[in-house]
Amino acid sequence: MKKFVFLCLTILCIKNLNAQIYKAELLANGLTCSMCSNATLNQLKTISFIDSIDTDVEQAKFILYFKPNADYNLNTIRLKVEDAGFSVGSLVLFMNFNNLAVEDDFHYTVGDKTYHFMDTKTQTLNAVQTVKVIDRGFITPKEHKKFLKQSSKYSCYKTGKMDNIVTLYHLKVV
Repeated sequence: MKKFVFLCLTILCIKNLNAQIYKAELLANGLTCSMCSNATLNQLKTISFIDSIDTDVEQAKFILYFKPNADYNLNTIRLKVEDAGFSVGSLVLFMNFNNLAVEDDFHYTVGDKTYHFMDTKTQTLNAVQTVKVIDRGFITPKEHKKFLKQSSKYSCYKTGKMDNIVTLYHLKVV
């Protein structure tokens, strides 16, 4: 019986690790018409971990719903927007947290992904919270330059890499 309970808890933990992101709001830069939006939408539809997409053509916004338990790579989203001929202006994630205490310069690892919280005040994250990806290619060049000024405080931000870390994303709680 104990082995069964342990197995069930392990499966639930693994499921929760993979289902971290519920949805994302993507703002694309450079879209000037409905054909531009359509080209970007068609590229985003090819991403295997995206379940569905809502669009707001007026604001050049795409709401991406992630498939439950699917492994994801946020760089794929950026690359698909760039393949359509545009750039990402903003990527805000709606992530599910369970009593995660965060503070400035905090690293949180889930599976092979590490999230580095920058420019974040001390707080506890519960349920679905919004966080912004602040890596190069996920924000405007002007905003990236602002965070680069702080890079002496966050040594991995400038390079986008850390020793022994497979995938690293820099986040700011919004």
